[in-house]
Amino acid sequence: MIGFSLLAVWVLKNSLEGKTKEYETSRGQVSKSERQARMEKEHDNMMQKLNKIRNTDFDNTKRIERPEEILERRQKDRARRNIWYRRFGRWIIGRQ
Repeated sequence: MIGFSLLAVWVLKNSLEGKTKEYETSRGQVSKSERQARMEKEHDNMMQKLNKIRNTDFDNTKRIERPEEILERRQKDRARRNIWYRRFGRWIIGRQ
């Protein structure tokens, strides 16, 4: 019961603070320093994201595998996997 009362008080307090802030912003009573601080914080976050993207190296030497290469790689994998002793080991374990 006490926990419920404390939670209700906290919710009411936060909702009233939010309403008063909304009212002040709608009337233009928000101080310039608060708006400036918020804008600077958003700017810093955006610049951090941009710098993080810019600092990651772009590798344009990667090439797309051709279908023949993919087929060849899969055939090699299949051949390696189907060596008689590996196939025998899978048969003993019971996995196919």
